[in-house]
Parts: sequence; structure tokens; C-alpha cells
Amino acid sequence: MKFSFGFPLMAHPQNPEFLTASAVSEFARAAEAAGFDSCSLTEHPLPSDPWLASGGHDALDPFVALAVAAGATTRLRLLTNLTPLPYRNPAILAKTVATLDRLSGGRVILGAGVGYLNSEFDAVGVDFEQRNALFDESLEVMRLIWSGESVNYQGLNFTIANSTGLPTPVQSPVPVWIGGNSKLSRRRVAERAQGWMPMPNPAALAARRRSAHLETLEELAEMIGYLHDHAASAGRTEPIDIKYMDLEVGAVGTPGWNADRHRENLAAQAAIGVTAISAPIAGDNRSQVVEALQQYGEEIIAYR
Repeated sequence: MKFSFGFPLMAHPQNPEFLTASAVSEFARAAEAAGFDSCSLTEHPLPSDPWLASGGHDALDPFVALAVAAGATTRLRLLTNLTPLPYRNPAILAKTVATLDRLSGGRVILGAGVGYLNSEFDAVGVDFEQRNALFDESLEVMRLIWSGESVNYQGLNFTIANSTGLPTPVQSPVPVWIGGNSKLSRRRVAERAQGWMPMPNPAALAARRRSAHLETLEELAEMIGYLHDHAASAGRTEPIDIKYMDLEVGAVGTPGWNADRHRENLAAQAAIGVTAISAPIAGDNRSQVVEALQQYGEEIIAYR
């Protein structure tokens, strides 16, 4: 099992104490020292006020913040969880990812999705109804650019003629982990990506998040079965990382935290094919977050 730490920077309103380079660096160093495999940040360039008021969250730019984390660490992988590909021009995003991967020594994992906030698509000037087509084309274009060879491409949305993107990423390929619970997302993973990031999604929120509901391990196991069946039918033999979370225990340091129960839940998830976990880390201030990271490392990661 791999362990991922999501920076606690996504509440609304955000905690100003966390919004500094020193805080991001401190959390990243503490996560690396505790044995975490990756750190992550999501992306919301301009969420709407109604969405924020109904439980949404703010976000830093993930690539800028992860670059800060990269400078403070040597091993910790840098995961966007996740960036909506349709929000960004693929040539610019390819350059951003390649730069971060090059300067971090090959530690980027591009967590990618299609996005679901209609108002945010309007804010960034992208047609919401074209999000799936844009996602597929953007991923194809970025893979071509990352090759370091001259690109000639004519698609529905992008035209590239005799152009080369350098420097290339250190990794070949750059790992892409796709988020989303739909069958389409899982088919994309099976055919074109290295990992899948399903999201717990109660039926009551499924329509709002525009993703299939997912509440139990039985449902997750069925989804994983579909993923592997499609991979086999496509002739894929490479392994697929699957990142999930444990919602049955509270965050470390809260009354709901139960290390024994968490270890049992991780074993149950591993048994159905989950390979990475988003650790339940929280805190009201910097010292609490660092202490939670250390405690999780001692109580959970040291047992693997």
C-alpha cells in the first residue's frame, strides 16, 4: 500500500497559517520523514460562491505549490488530485508538467479529470459540453509533446505544426492517474493511464458531482472488476494503481481516529486491488498537522 498526504489547504475559508511557502515545505518534509509516498493538491481556479457556500473548497494552484514541496524534499512524489485537463491548453500544461518533473527529478504524478463545475468552465472560457472531447484530445497532445520529437497534429480543438517541446520530462511516460467513477473514466484508465482515483460519492451527491455513486467496498470491487476486465480485453498487462480513502475512521488526532480499525480497512481495500490510500490527516494549525503526520507514520505506515 502506498500512502498519500493531501495538503490541508482546501477548506473554505482557508487557514491563513497554511498559505505560506514555509508551511507547505514543513508539511512536505514531515510527510516524507513519516514515510509517505506522495503529497497532493487539487485545482479550482475560480469556484463559484454558491458552490463554496454549499460545502465547496478553495485551492492553491497545484503546480506552484507542488514545486515548493519539491524543493523541500528529495523523494516525495507530487500528485495533482486532480487537475481538470479541459481547463488548460495542453501545450502549456505539457510544459508545466515537464518542467516540474524535470526539476523534481522525476516525481510528478498527473492526476487528471474532466471537471464537473459548470460555472467554473464558464469562468475559464471552456465549453462544458466539450469537456470529454477536450480531455481525450489534451491527453493525446501532451503525450506527443512529452516525446521530445517534432509534433504535427490536427485535432478538433488543437493544431500543431512542426513544433517540439523541450525539455522532456524525466519520466517516460509521465504517470497519469485519472479520477472519476464512471465507466468511461475506467475505460480511459485501462487504455491510456497508469492509475485510477475513484471518489466516495453518496447517491445524494452523484448528480451534483456528475459521477457515479460509490459508497461501499462491494461497489468499489465491482468497479475495479470492470476496470481490469476492460484492461484485459484491450490486451493490457501493465499494473494499474488505484487510490482510495477510508471514511470509516476520523482524521488522526480526532475522537473518531482508530488505528486498528484503519489498518483493518486498508487490508480489506488491498484485498480488492487498492494500491494507494489518501491518509486522513487534518489539523487546526501547523503543529497539529505535523504531529498527525508523525503519528500516522508511526501507527500505520511503519506496519506495512
